Amino acid sequence: MNKPAAKLRGFTLIELLIVIAVIGILATAVLSAINPIEQIRKGTDTGLKSDAAELLNAVERYYTTFQKGPWATLPNGTAMSSSDAGITELVSKNELKTQFQSRTNLTSLIVTENSTSGLTTVCFAPISKTFRANAKYANNTGSSTAGCPKADLSAGCFICLPE
Repeated sequence: MNKPAAKLRGFTLIELLIVIAVIGILATAVLSAINPIEQIRKGTDTGLKSDAAELLNAVERYYTTFQKGPWATLPNGTAMSSSDAGITELVSKNELKTQFQSRTNLTSLIVTENSTSGLTTVCFAPISKTFRANAKYANNTGSSTAGCPKADLSAGCFICLPE
């Protein structure tokens, strides 16, 4: 007696399409939860905060050494650029690495020097929701009397160092 051969069975086309659809739905849910655009914005803001801290530390080291700021005159709310005289001075005195001048986000940093206290503040306008929610200043001078309207994120809000 011959036993009937076991019937080999694979997946049908319908079963494969259903599995592919379920995987697609899960992938969409994961991507919307992660929100890659917001993650890129947070990365940009983190880089700006790091650059602001590095610039502020360099200015403080320069001031400690030379008893003056690297800028001859610094109008309040000056946006930085790689060709800025203060940045060039900080690089020439080895307070900043030369690679700092090639950073593309320097124009987003705003430096203010208080003429009475001599305190230098470095501010930037955050673009991510997380950083905007933590912004404290409604202007780019970092004045303590300013307040960021948390309810209206379209308003000008800044993060300033030192905090």
